[in-house]
Amino acid sequence: MGDIAILEVALRNHMDQQLSIIALEQANTKDWYMAGLRFDDRTQRQIREAWGHLTIQQKKRHTHGHLVAALTFGFWRKLLENGGAIRAHWPDEDSADYENDFWRKGIVKAFPGGRRHALDANAKWTRNYALAIVKTVHALRNRVAHHEPLVNGIPLPGENRRIALAEAVQACFDLAMIMDRDPYAWLMDNSKMKFVLEYEPQSLAAFSQ
Repeated sequence: MGDIAILEVALRNHMDQQLSIIALEQANTKDWYMAGLRFDDRTQRQIREAWGHLTIQQKKRHTHGHLVAALTFGFWRKLLENGGAIRAHWPDEDSADYENDFWRKGIVKAFPGGRRHALDANAKWTRNYALAIVKTVHALRNRVAHHEPLVNGIPLPGENRRIALAEAVQACFDLAMIMDRDPYAWLMDNSKMKFVLEYEPQSLAAFSQ
């Protein structure tokens, strides 16, 4: 959880910075949550919920930072998806386009190491490439936060499959690498997960045999 906490802060800071640049260009404000950007209904609801968790003092001072900190890991992951309905079930219902409105306008710059990482993996650097990494780390984060077992693999939501713990841990290192070499180097030197995996964790059933 320590590794993931560092990655979550880095991810939100990188994406917040790029959203602020987009908002500044389009609405002359760095407060992207107030800039009328084309967020889908789900994203707007998450922003409202985060706002509702702020205290009166937080709403008056350093509001931007407090709001960003109140948004969940899942919020940032969803910004890498396609985008859903805007004003669902209304006559003027529309669809968000996160590829063109966010990714290509600046969110891609939150991952300066992404292109090189994809090249090393003999893959194409795309929004979906970044999403796959973030989605895996998010799944691991939720699994750990809910104190659920890891030794039998981590289920990936919506994919009907599990990945091994070692693969999920590697996704953490991958996320650090596509964002910034400094946190990647720090994780490589300080993460305890490499040491844990050397002992090849097994299920309780295996130990009882």
